Parts: sequence; structure tokens; C-alpha cells
Amino acid sequence: MKPLITVFLPVYFLLFFGVAFLWRTWRTWKKTGLNAYTLMKNTGVEEVTNTYFRLLPLASLLVMALYLLGPSTYALLAPFHWLEHVSLQLLGMALMIGALVVMVIAQGQMGESWRIGVDYENVTAFVQSGLFHYSRNPIFLGIVLSVIGYFLLLPNAITLLIMMLDMVLVQVQVRVEEQYLKEQHGDVYQRYCRAVRRWI
Repeated sequence: MKPLITVFLPVYFLLFFGVAFLWRTWRTWKKTGLNAYTLMKNTGVEEVTNTYFRLLPLASLLVMALYLLGPSTYALLAPFHWLEHVSLQLLGMALMIGALVVMVIAQGQMGESWRIGVDYENVTAFVQSGLFHYSRNPIFLGIVLSVIGYFLLLPNAITLLIMMLDMVLVQVQVRVEEQYLKEQHGDVYQRYCRAVRRWI
């Protein structure tokens, strides 16, 4: 299984950061002239979530690097060897791939409205079609699935911490964004919330 993981992780992270973030951010800027990464500019709760949302991907890359360097360095992460089963690792890979597909599709369906964080300066269209017809937060759902998958693939103390922090931060950020959408779109958003679940 290790040779497969050794190939899978660099390819996955290259696609994850390259397609879901860099390419999508560039595409939004190309179409609108705006930086889609608005989280950095926001204060309050979002200032806290922004800090951790920047640190957790770096922690994920560090885990990958230590794993690729070999068993002695990976041992520094306190791996849970009792969870290292091929079936769980394959499930982890499947969740990570599925999560990335969901995120990229949802980002495409958001089009020019896609942002990382709340854009308080520019009004964006309220998207209710595509995956948003089934989930109010398919992109955040993808993030949650990806960190669960990563933990199953490489179960250790750090991926457990990443998973737990990500799940808490996503819950916080979702509520910040939903409050903003409620203020912006009023009854339309309230009806949408009654018709579509927060997750799935």
C-alpha cells in the first residue's frame, strides 16, 4: 500500500491546491478583477479562522513530507498503527478524491460568486442550483470529507488534530457566512434554508 500512497499524496495535493485554490482564484480574478481570497481582509471571528485555515494545509503538507521521508520520520507523528488497514486507507483515498471532485464542481457552479470567506465589499449572486440544490455548503462538505479521508489514509496524532480543528473551524465559518447571506438575501435565503439542508 505504501507505494500507492507515496504516489497518491503528492498528486492529490498538487491537484487540490493547484485546481481548487490557485486556478480557481486566478479564474475568478480574471473574470471579475477581484481577489476571491477575502478571508484575509476580514476581522473578528474570520480573523481567527483565517489563521488556522492557513496553518492546517501547511500541517497536512508536513505530514505528507514526513511520511515520504520514511518510517523513522513518520514515527514522530505518533501513528495509530492499529488503524492502518488497507480497506480504511482505500476508503480514505476514495473520500479525498470524491471531496476534491465535489469542491471543484461546486466552485464551478458558483462561478464569479466563489469566494474564500465573506466578501463584504462586493455583492455576489446567490447560487441555489447544481450541488447547492442538495447542500447549502458543498465546498465545506468537501473540505470535511477530505480531512476525514486524510486521517483514514494516514492515521496519526497530527492528522487527527487537523481533522478535529478543520471540523470545528468549518462549523464556525459556515455560521458566519450563513448569517451574512441571511442579512443580504432575507426571506429568499430563509426559504432556501428551509428547503435545503446545511450539509446533505
